[in-house]
Amino acid sequence: MPARRKTLSQTQVQMDVDIDISRAKKAILARLNGHTPLPALVGLDGPLDSVYSLLDRTVSSLEGNTALLIGPRGSGKTAVVQRSLDMLKTKHCADSSTKPRYHIVRLSGFVHTNDRIALRDIARQLLIKQDLENILIGSFADAFTYILNLMRSSEDEKSMPPVLFILEEFDLLAQHPKQSLLYTLFDIAQSQQTPIAVLGVTARIDVMDLLEKRVKSRFSHRQIHVSNVKTLEEFVAIAQSALSVDSDEHRVPAEFADGFNRDVGAILTTEFVASYISDVFDFGKDVRLLLRTFAYAANKLSNEHPLLQLAHVRSAISRETASAKMQILGSISLLELCLIISMKSLVQSGSSKYNFEMIYNEYKTFMSRHMLATAGGGAMKVYKKPVALKAFETLVELEIVRPALTSALGSDSSAGTNGRNDLLAGSTPGSRAPKEYRMVQMMLEPGQVLDLVAERIDIPAVIRRWAQQ
Repeated sequence: MPARRKTLSQTQVQMDVDIDISRAKKAILARLNGHTPLPALVGLDGPLDSVYSLLDRTVSSLEGNTALLIGPRGSGKTAVVQRSLDMLKTKHCADSSTKPRYHIVRLSGFVHTNDRIALRDIARQLLIKQDLENILIGSFADAFTYILNLMRSSEDEKSMPPVLFILEEFDLLAQHPKQSLLYTLFDIAQSQQTPIAVLGVTARIDVMDLLEKRVKSRFSHRQIHVSNVKTLEEFVAIAQSALSVDSDEHRVPAEFADGFNRDVGAILTTEFVASYISDVFDFGKDVRLLLRTFAYAANKLSNEHPLLQLAHVRSAISRETASAKMQILGSISLLELCLIISMKSLVQSGSSKYNFEMIYNEYKTFMSRHMLATAGGGAMKVYKKPVALKAFETLVELEIVRPALTSALGSDSSAGTNGRNDLLAGSTPGSRAPKEYRMVQMMLEPGQVLDLVAERIDIPAVIRRWAQQ
């Protein structure tokens, strides 16, 4: 327990820690999973100012505006839009009970796959309760104009309130037949009769090539570009911001928040974590991948571990960087692992190709020399050949063992890549021989075998030494 709490009773200390951890954990996980924006948008001041200015002119001056927000995935486009909307709400709503003087309509190319679905959802988000079944029979422009007229007539004010359209996955919406949705929105914004702002969000830099000529003529051609962070320091600052705790916002003691943030900074500068962050930055600068990695460690926050633990972060990074093949092998049986070690021994002895008989002979030879007496007075079991063959077939199914490629005359050198069951089905070179004698190769490097053995805690010491030979 921290020294500052020693004067309190044990019950009070336990209660305070529980409250602190639960609030901090909830806030951090919400950020890491993308449910709430980060406290600071690192390197996004320019796009943020442009988007906010465009939306604010529509709300304040009743202008019609159109723009595209373009940037690679994970660069912060959605965060920029959400922060701009939050700033608008702060400016135009004095308190939470004040009704906004504008409406927000969100559409997504993933969800609204045609204009009819989009039109229904626009009406729903604008709180239009009339039955639109007969209206949807006509053109999209007529139906949309009818919705705006209904909305205008339902408002108490004489002028229609501004409407902000946020079009996520804009490139998918541009693939709708005739692009009626985009044309209608751009046309209304250009006519200045109804104050609307249309902000398309997309990751495709060539999105303008998808628009029809008539749609381009109604578009303002205003493009706001968002780029990935340019320096590793900014990338680390994003992680620091996502994992930080604010004493005022999260209602936690200032001393706890300061200690938590110091520990986060220390963890991010350790050699192992810093190397992983550098790899993610060099690979693609994907902020979401970085934050998703820390979500596992943040979820481990508890009363026993009130601060972020380096061991949990290392475990999360190992899980994220582990190959799918190694994750599958983590649950294989001890016999299957012994067969893999046998194949490793054959490779190290100079055999590039081998069959089940050679593998089992290597396994049986070692076991006969090193019978391990257990604490219970028994001995480590030596499995019979039929049982070992079944384990060998499991490795074939997992594609850890593949038919050996051959360049023999009249053989197809690509036969070993046709399917995972080729070896068992007999559709490989030399398939006339029994499957116990068909030549195979292991699809693991010796170093991967050592890593697999090191991760298992249920392996007898003699097997571990055998793998390290």
